[in-house]
Amino acid sequence: MNKISVKLFQKSFHALLGFMLVSAIASFLVPNTASAANETGVYKDGIYCYNITSEENKEVQLIGIESTETTEELFIPGTVKINATEYTVISVNMEWNQTYATFYNSIKKINIADTFTGSLLNLNLAFPNFRTMEFYGKTVPNNATVNISDPNITEFLFIVPEGMEEAYSKVISFSLYYSANSDLYEEGIKLTPAIVTSATQKVEYGCFSKDGYIYQVTQSAMKNTGEIQLVGLTTMPINSYISLPKEVTNNGYTYKLTKLCRFSLIGCGATTIIIPDTVTEMESWIFDKKVELLFLSKNCKVIPRGLITDENNESNLRFLYVPEGVTTISEAAFNSISVNKASTILPTTIKSVGKKSLYSFKLVTFLNKKPIKNIAAAVKNGTTVKVKKSSISSYQSVLNKKVTVTAANNITKATKLTVNASSITLSTLAPITLTGALSKSSNENVYWFSTATDIFKISSKGVIHPTKAGTAYAIAYTRTSGLHQVIEIVVTK
Repeated sequence: MNKISVKLFQKSFHALLGFMLVSAIASFLVPNTASAANETGVYKDGIYCYNITSEENKEVQLIGIESTETTEELFIPGTVKINATEYTVISVNMEWNQTYATFYNSIKKINIADTFTGSLLNLNLAFPNFRTMEFYGKTVPNNATVNISDPNITEFLFIVPEGMEEAYSKVISFSLYYSANSDLYEEGIKLTPAIVTSATQKVEYGCFSKDGYIYQVTQSAMKNTGEIQLVGLTTMPINSYISLPKEVTNNGYTYKLTKLCRFSLIGCGATTIIIPDTVTEMESWIFDKKVELLFLSKNCKVIPRGLITDENNESNLRFLYVPEGVTTISEAAFNSISVNKASTILPTTIKSVGKKSLYSFKLVTFLNKKPIKNIAAAVKNGTTVKVKKSSISSYQSVLNKKVTVTAANNITKATKLTVNASSITLSTLAPITLTGALSKSSNENVYWFSTATDIFKISSKGVIHPTKAGTAYAIAYTRTSGLHQVIEIVVTK
């Protein structure tokens, strides 16, 4: 090689080194220049990972994030450069990543770029603790889907540009996946998203959880008292005794409980359940077989089909209180299989009883003077029917001979029930007696019930026999008037 060739080689080599150095510096300073695809077809841009979905249309899907840092907020871009070519992010579909669990768990808010117009698919599956999504675009995305499965996280907030609330409400899909104990009791509940234009704005959430219950708003409380329906439980069991609230307050708003949805109390662990008179509607399959004492609302006119459900069609119902006001007992309202354990007193407002609607009852007292239409198909052979003495013959004429018809006592309803204690603490060696008193004009009886017989038993005279340490409740109640008092029983060692 001559001197000229050597000099040319040296110049070329120095130029190449200079170009490589400039390129390296440029690539370091421009974070939006993505690397080439690896063997799996994943392109990286900083912490973001993409798949090219259309080379022709220059479209990509955001499929993951790789970061070991922690941050409360995440930015979702609308465009990205891959090998100096700009692509549109048409969808975001990520899953939680164990390798980067610290990062995924730290995200609480997700910010959507104003240029993003694609689809956001279940980001809560990737980021389990995020509760706020803020959109900056005047053009709404194709859709944004949030399906939550953690019943403790229902208060999601969607922040949108001012004046865009209605437009975003059409593309945001917000729902709760609820499961109670078993895959037989799974429910997808569509929720109304809480859409605001500022994080400081007072928020009325469409769904919230309180005191172990999950509620869905059915009527806004922004101007007056709103309405809610019970959709499920956050924890199971809640208690051996449940008296559902008439009103619930959340985030400064007050709501009246008006409806019980299916599966809403399955797995609650309660043997005694009191439904407030604010409830006007109940769906099927609300209670499980654990319920033994059930007090219904006078303003819920129709008792639906299959109110008590169980995988084996079992029921432990002992007494059902049906107040004046209820008009209809639907077909197979409690259990289509003959159980013949429970008793009930049906008021004069009952006008319709469906086929097999009273098959769970061994004793049914009708206060109606005349038999209800289709009554023969409602009761099971072997049932005892009590009616006024003057109505015995008319009931016998329409009922099967295998149904016993006898005279009911003339009852004067009590207006008040008082008990000598509201709570009692006792040892496992010392029985104690509770007493109940009714208004003087009444001839009703006081009945006693233990919500957990493994902790204590109670006799028909109100004598408590403790069996092991724990807390449960003694229920004093009347059957015709439906009065009840609850006494907390704490049994010590």
